[in-house]
Amino acid sequence: MGHASPIVWEDRVYILTAAESPTDESAVQYRILALSRETGDVVWDRTAREASPHEGRHETNTHASGSPITDGERIYAPFGSAGLYCYDMEGAPQWDVDLGDMQKLYEFGEAASPALYGDRLVVVWDHEGESAIVALNAVTGDEVWRTPRDEGSSWNTPLLVEHDGRVQVVVNGTNMITSYDLVDGSIIWQCGGMTGNPIPTPVTRNGTAYLMTGFRGYALYA
Repeated sequence: MGHASPIVWEDRVYILTAAESPTDESAVQYRILALSRETGDVVWDRTAREASPHEGRHETNTHASGSPITDGERIYAPFGSAGLYCYDMEGAPQWDVDLGDMQKLYEFGEAASPALYGDRLVVVWDHEGESAIVALNAVTGDEVWRTPRDEGSSWNTPLLVEHDGRVQVVVNGTNMITSYDLVDGSIIWQCGGMTGNPIPTPVTRNGTAYLMTGFRGYALYA
């Protein structure tokens, strides 16, 4: 099972899944597959990790709901609490990072995807514990900066956008909508937040960012 969106690069389609373990019914295999775009054949299939999830999930969620991302040189496979994994385009492991275990609201499960800009990979880590936004070196996996966030559980992917020569990381949130500087994680601007459980990813056009949510109320800000 997996709700990850497939991504396409040239003649390959990449997808994540959490498959049942053939040897342990309580465990899942966190896997990334590369398919031929022409035929659908599996070109390679890697198991990043096999483990029992530390929490449950909502019946409509999966343990592979975050989507992969690529720059054409490396593929980044996010499995939340099960780790973030980097492979080259032929499936050779490059690095992996364990950011800890999330405690999600009502054990609804995880879903946010990382965002990529240049050599920075950004992960939003909003949960019922110590929330933060983290930037990693996309080549090495080393942590570049970490900024605490006063937020509970969310499931949104950050927006990375250049404006006036500065790359901003715009993040949806219940308490605050926040834009961070990609260089050092400092806050550029903030405004009022959304309703609970923000899920939609911000989008942008012509210098305006649009953020919305629709759970237990609704809001749309520009």
